[in-house]
Amino acid sequence: MLKNLQEKTKYFKYWKRAFGLVWRSAPTHTSFWALFLILQGILPVLTVYLTKLVIDGIVAAKNSGGDWPRVSRAIFYLALMGLVLLVTEAVKQLSAWVRTAQAESVSDHLADKIHKQAAELDFAYYESAEYHDLMEQARGDSSSKPLALLESIGAVVQNIITVVAFAGILITYGWWLPLVLLAGTLPALYVTLRTDRIYHRWWKSKSDDRRWANYYDAMLTHSNAAAEMRLFGLSKYFRTLYQAKRSGLREEKLKHLRRQGIGKLLAGSFALLAAVGAIGWMAVRVLYNLASLGDLGVFYQIFSRGQTLMGALLGNVGSTANNSLYLENLFTFLDLGSKVVSPADPHPIFSTIEKGINFKSVTFCYPDSTAPALSDFNLFIPADGVVALVGVNGAGKSTLIKLLSRFYDPTEGAIEIDGVDLRRFDVRELRQKLSVLFQFPMHYHSPAGENIALGNVEKPVDDKEVTTAARRAGAHDFIMRLPEQYRTLLGKWFVNGTELSGGEWQRLALARAYYRQAPVVVLDEPTSFMDSWSEADWFDRFRRMVSGKTGIVITHRFTIAMRADVIHVIDGGQVLESGTHRELLKKDGFYADSWKKQMQAAGEFEPRMDNHPPNAGDSKIFT
Repeated sequence: MLKNLQEKTKYFKYWKRAFGLVWRSAPTHTSFWALFLILQGILPVLTVYLTKLVIDGIVAAKNSGGDWPRVSRAIFYLALMGLVLLVTEAVKQLSAWVRTAQAESVSDHLADKIHKQAAELDFAYYESAEYHDLMEQARGDSSSKPLALLESIGAVVQNIITVVAFAGILITYGWWLPLVLLAGTLPALYVTLRTDRIYHRWWKSKSDDRRWANYYDAMLTHSNAAAEMRLFGLSKYFRTLYQAKRSGLREEKLKHLRRQGIGKLLAGSFALLAAVGAIGWMAVRVLYNLASLGDLGVFYQIFSRGQTLMGALLGNVGSTANNSLYLENLFTFLDLGSKVVSPADPHPIFSTIEKGINFKSVTFCYPDSTAPALSDFNLFIPADGVVALVGVNGAGKSTLIKLLSRFYDPTEGAIEIDGVDLRRFDVRELRQKLSVLFQFPMHYHSPAGENIALGNVEKPVDDKEVTTAARRAGAHDFIMRLPEQYRTLLGKWFVNGTELSGGEWQRLALARAYYRQAPVVVLDEPTSFMDSWSEADWFDRFRRMVSGKTGIVITHRFTIAMRADVIHVIDGGQVLESGTHRELLKKDGFYADSWKKQMQAAGEFEPRMDNHPPNAGDSKIFT
């Protein structure tokens, strides 16, 4: 009992929040919607009552032999009824327009709230399957549920106004008639509430299956997968998986709807029998001159419309409950909190780094993982220089970027900049001081110049600085060869877009990182898509760009690492070796062993390159 009460209280809170969302997004439209709601509840009652007056007036005029006062009264009632019907239609059309305008405003307002929440939540959520299930529900039907809830509750209010007015007229013919009207619809209420709850539980349990279907659909339609779909002939494989998932979802949904249909058919049959019995009773009264034809007409309309309205009323009650269940997903998503937050009294952010970045006994485990990515990790990165981090995949190098960017906080230990723990800075201000080129940078489908300017949206676009950043990244020359140069739309998703090569996209991302002009520049595999003979040129540009700043390069290419001021070899979440290229070779450790193996591989490879142009035999190493 207490649990059911708590559930109902919870849904009332959801209703209040939903109304608040709708009101804040469209106050004027919502006010007119409420006005039209009341009018649409009253006008049908006027129409039904005028029907009685019109019928009785016409009968009286006919029986009087054309007596003008009686004829004119019948004409007046007819005209008045026509006016009410005209007003009813006008209100209906105006209400439809207002609802459409209201729906558009609410949809955009809610989408903005979902986008804002998704962008501000901890990065860890994106590595959780439960989060993606919740996101699927919040972005799906739930995105329209606040307005749907308002519509269903509004329809309940409108129908209650009409039904209560109808009951007031019915009770003049017999006190028990409103009870018959109500009793005929009770089975439908039970069926609606029960089947909607069962359907919602099933829908929620299938979030994972719907996401798999969406994934298979993306594999078949997204440009990123198009090449391998064709090369490996994967289309039939993924189509089969998609159809199997959709077939299961479709069959289960139809089974639920079939059960709903049977239940509602039986409930509707009971309601129909109740209506036929009551109308038959009134017909007998007319036969024995206990009621007029007008009474029969108005009674038929009230009872038949009343049955329809009660059915709609109960349907709207069911929709209200159903929408409330969906709203639980939406507001659960909007109420998700972040652990990585700014302190109440943040430390002033640094403009430049004086000493360096210090990882002090840092241990970190990813959520839902027991194996630490870093364990008692210690590393000092001095200011005003370039540090290279090298190591095998999974060594923990990219984890350092996530921790430095405060996508996560260490499980143990601390990361300090000039002796100040990162957790003491404002998160947004800290990230503004970092310029990070991730291993797989985004391909923004926007003009080339805008692509670069996205590196710092906090300030107005400076075309000169955009060009300077492009030159430093080695992107200016290929941009100038594009159809509209810096105004050329990039990517193939939209009309007149121009696609770039992998290396060109990477240079553009480098330019974006340079444009930010942050005191800390972190590059994760910055030359992975570049040809080998471009590396030296790129690193020289990078050196000039980070002069007076702190540069961190994560790379598998020792030919890049060897040019850094200091190299740190990372493996198993620990720093194995540190030093310059020459120092590490003298140590004859892990780094030296890897370097010798690469040089040996390069020597074995060179004879095969005799028939190629000199540059093709460049001794750059790929790992």
